[in-house]
Amino acid sequence: MGYIRRPSYYKDFRCIASDCTENCCIGWEIDVDEDTLAYYKSIGSDFSRRLCAAIAPADEQAGENAHFILDERERCPFLNDKNLCEVYLNLGEEHMAQICTDHPRYYEWFAGGREDGVGLCCEAAAELILRRRDRPEWDVTGEADEEPDEFEQALFAMRDRLFAIIKPETPVSFDEKLDRLHLACCEMQNEYDDLLFPVEGDAEYADEEDEPFRWSAMFWSEACLKALTERLMSLEINKDEWRGLLADVHARIPELLARRADFLAAYADRLYEYDELLEYFVYRHFMKALGDDVLIEKVQFALICTCFIQLLGIYRWLTDGRLTHWEQICLCKACSREIEYNEDNVEAVSRFLTMD
Repeated sequence: MGYIRRPSYYKDFRCIASDCTENCCIGWEIDVDEDTLAYYKSIGSDFSRRLCAAIAPADEQAGENAHFILDERERCPFLNDKNLCEVYLNLGEEHMAQICTDHPRYYEWFAGGREDGVGLCCEAAAELILRRRDRPEWDVTGEADEEPDEFEQALFAMRDRLFAIIKPETPVSFDEKLDRLHLACCEMQNEYDDLLFPVEGDAEYADEEDEPFRWSAMFWSEACLKALTERLMSLEINKDEWRGLLADVHARIPELLARRADFLAAYADRLYEYDELLEYFVYRHFMKALGDDVLIEKVQFALICTCFIQLLGIYRWLTDGRLTHWEQICLCKACSREIEYNEDNVEAVSRFLTMD
């Protein structure tokens, strides 16, 4: 089985079921895996027949898996009036669809084991992710059952370097942290490219500029933020509230930028939350570079998502006169839901600053 690595807060995650304000059985297309569907068909009970009638079959041509057909309110047909799952009540957790028992947990497999985590789209998970930790903390069980290749080893080492920048021994400003992360990922991309395409002799690099590029100055500009918000509004959107929020933010970008320093001062005691978000996004997404070798986009995705959540926080602070912990959780889960859980949206955000 190999090792399993998890953030230290993973063990504390519990689904809050009917107490959740944003049920994951509402507004999401819920896939039904083949083994679960086969079990439903084998039972032969009235409930199983009702189950099967409410499942749309897989469509290989369209690339769609079998899934529950949502009702007119976009609710799973087996979510009862108390927001409890009838499949769980009638058949038990072991016979729920795989995605239902896993969500919001996610898994990534590597040569010697796997990494697990919980997604930011869930309010119970977001509560854990935003808690202050002075350094990355992992729970690791088991031993690697296979040696990773040099590329996997290199990426894990590079990710550790990114974690050290996110939570340095000597505190630095948030924007300085963004700039260091961007510079580091550019250097790492060159290092990784050298592993992929080794060249004999010493490589010739252009002289370093007198004034290094500052990613934060570029991002926190009116032109960039307007372009990013417009790009997000053009993507597939899960909830209309997100579209409205983006439109409101877009209209007030000059004001939000002008008041950002005031927000950072007012929110100083909780700015560590943005470090935790950077750590979450890097942990979850950086190692996906094993699949496409593009490290820069994985880091930029982390930077953009974290900074956009901060922008939303400034908007909420100005609009309501404060940014409560609960409002921060709501902003995090909305951003995650609309971006992280749609592969096309992830790609669009990852490439936003590198596209021609």
